[in-house]
Amino acid sequence: MKKTISEIQKDLQGLLNEVGEDDFARTKALYLKDVQIMDAEGNPIDPDSVDLSIEIAPAKEDKMEEDNEDEKAMADEEAEDKAEEDEEAEKSADINAAVNKAVAKALANKNKNNTVKGKGFDMRIDNEREGMVRWGSLKHMSQIKVASGDPELEAYKFGRWAAACMGHKKSMDWCADRGIETKAHLESVNSAGGFLVPEQFSDTLISLREEYGVLRRNAKIEPMTSDTKRIPKRSATLTASFVGEATAGSETTQTFQQVNLVAKKLMVLTTISNELNEDSLINLGDSVAGEVAYSFALKEDECGFLGDGSSTFGNIVGIINGINNVSSNAGIFTTATGTDDTTEIGIGDLHSLMALLPAYADTPRAKFYMHKSIFHGVAEKLVTAAGGSTRGELLNEKYSPNLFGYPVEFTQVMPTFATADGDSAMPLKYPIIFGDMALATCFGDRRSNTISFSDSALNAFEQDEIVVRGTERFDFNLHSPGTSSEAGPLVAMKLGPAS
Repeated sequence: MKKTISEIQKDLQGLLNEVGEDDFARTKALYLKDVQIMDAEGNPIDPDSVDLSIEIAPAKEDKMEEDNEDEKAMADEEAEDKAEEDEEAEKSADINAAVNKAVAKALANKNKNNTVKGKGFDMRIDNEREGMVRWGSLKHMSQIKVASGDPELEAYKFGRWAAACMGHKKSMDWCADRGIETKAHLESVNSAGGFLVPEQFSDTLISLREEYGVLRRNAKIEPMTSDTKRIPKRSATLTASFVGEATAGSETTQTFQQVNLVAKKLMVLTTISNELNEDSLINLGDSVAGEVAYSFALKEDECGFLGDGSSTFGNIVGIINGINNVSSNAGIFTTATGTDDTTEIGIGDLHSLMALLPAYADTPRAKFYMHKSIFHGVAEKLVTAAGGSTRGELLNEKYSPNLFGYPVEFTQVMPTFATADGDSAMPLKYPIIFGDMALATCFGDRRSNTISFSDSALNAFEQDEIVVRGTERFDFNLHSPGTSSEAGPLVAMKLGPAS
């Protein structure tokens, strides 16, 4: 029988433990008589050249003592290891707490002050915009309240959508993953088509237009689900009267007129840089939304205040012309002959204008509407000359413009301090309007905004730019301009002729 040294030693150890030291020598000789010792390569080895000394196994009690000592040593070692782990865990917890505190403080400071001093400001990482970068500060969306409460995120989403509409593959995938449609919009009156602005971004555009536009912010908004909407307006109300005993009362009838709104299509063209990349999407969204919304708001204000019914203003008759078109309108205060420019307006003229406003229109929404230069060059100068304010208040106090307790809306499309003139053509004769615009007007909002992009229109290719075309549908109606016997909810100051 062939066996290796290790196998033989194992067998001998078993024999020693079994027969004891007294009989082991004879038992070993008998065992080796039938065994051939081999090395690791399988070669035979002389038994006399091999040390096959074997020690008897320790008694059971001794072995138990050794095992106990080993277990105790292992327990002590485990206790030391656990103590070290607990110490490391405590240090790690302290570090994590410190890091979390520092991150929370940094985020709090960021939300408190959104000003960016240098380029390449890294946005905080989240699921919506991971690793995006904003260059500089937001110019438009930071001025409004957005549904998410995060103007930068809204700008980034709008930028992603705009980039997808321009064929940016990664942005198209991004929008598709989030259910944001980039579907082209085609209809009979717009054969060139465009991309219908998703509902979540339409709200942002409306908010921006309200921020920039005076008309949309103050007129009564009428949502339009179709291109035409008719709104009933009460033209005559019921009349109560005293009657005698057994006498029939006089019947009165409440009558209504129809206020018609027909949505007009308004288009705006603007250009943006063609340098589209992942790190500029926030700025792209802010720029596109802001520029389009500002252009829409400006035209809405021009139509609402200055419209003369011509195609230039979408056939809309604005507030100034609407009031002026009523013969002998009771809601017009005309300054005295010789008061034909703004420098000659007196504080009494302002009081006379306010006196024309009916009591029902003297609501918390009542405001003055005028160009900023009229306010500072005329109204503020008159009030300051009347006294009551200290020099420190006038120089240091930043305030919302008010006049006699009423808010003042700066309407930059109205006549200026330099252009208002009683001897000029319409509408330069009317520098100031006063009253509740929501009671006198309706603003129809169709909400179907579209935006298209082109790299070839308006020489965009040669100038390495992208042309942005936006469309909206709206209408405006001054339904209560006043009559010859009763002023409407808006009254106007008209400069008199030269003496």
